[in-house]
Amino acid sequence: MTQQEFNELSERYLEGNTSEEEDRYLLAWSQRQLANELPDFTKVERNKVEQRIWRNIDQQIQPKIIWMRAAWLSGMAACLLVGLFWLVPSSSLLLKNGPFAVANKLGRTGIEVKNMTSAEQVVKLEDGTVVLLKQKSSLVYGENFNQGKREVYLTGEAFFYVKRDITKPFIVHSGTLITEVLGTSFRIKPKANAIEVAVATGRVSVYTEKSSHKNERAGVILTPNQQVTFDEASQNIIPGIVEKPIPVASVENMAPQLIFQSTPLQTVLNTLSTLYGIEFVITNPKTKDCHITADLNALSLFIQLELICKSIDATYEKRGTVIFINGEGC
Repeated sequence: MTQQEFNELSERYLEGNTSEEEDRYLLAWSQRQLANELPDFTKVERNKVEQRIWRNIDQQIQPKIIWMRAAWLSGMAACLLVGLFWLVPSSSLLLKNGPFAVANKLGRTGIEVKNMTSAEQVVKLEDGTVVLLKQKSSLVYGENFNQGKREVYLTGEAFFYVKRDITKPFIVHSGTLITEVLGTSFRIKPKANAIEVAVATGRVSVYTEKSSHKNERAGVILTPNQQVTFDEASQNIIPGIVEKPIPVASVENMAPQLIFQSTPLQTVLNTLSTLYGIEFVITNPKTKDCHITADLNALSLFIQLELICKSIDATYEKRGTVIFINGEGC
């Protein structure tokens, strides 16, 4: 299976259009391709993130709540069950013996998955959503999850690969910050006095509890390679671009288009915009007359921009989710 076929299959999984046989084939292929560790998704291509998430999804297990430790058996990971989930190999997990009350949140009994191990924990929820729960992080959801709205409460860091369901938005509470999606993949990461939400695929709505009832005018809509930083003190949501953007279009298909021979700057930037889904603005009309000769294949976005700017004596500047090119012209 090629990478493009894998991407198409994973998209169909999110839409709920794969068979059980295709799910197992996806697992078998991803296991062959998998690296041992999963870095932050902004530091690798999106397909590596997807491979890592699918690593231990093998078979559906009836929901139950248990308290146990994982064991290494014949080179395969044992499964820990809280709701519906699979554990990362050779990890151990301590669960509260639930159900228990979630104060001032669900208002009813809930289930908590708490990662007390030294490795990431893979959690599969009842709706098919996969969560990669980081160390010292916890996820809480109601016993009636997926019956109505899909709602979870996160403490710490996690990467979400949400199963698409247009009738049931998926809502993540991180303190007073709310992230809402239909079907997509994104990461929520706490920082000093702040929370960061970054999108890998799809669209994500981010707002605060004060602006609930989907008052999106008080929040932000994010698309791939965009992120927000939520300042907990000021309650401000600050949009931006992820540290290392990943292609949203097929790199293989666009490779010939990344070789430029005396190409107008605007054309070059339009190509990069298609590849990364990021908006570029040339501040000085004279700079549009500059021409670029370069092979930008196999380079990260900001290395590409550095080469472009050095060749025309210009600079680039990130302002929110837009990149501005500043120069005196050619």
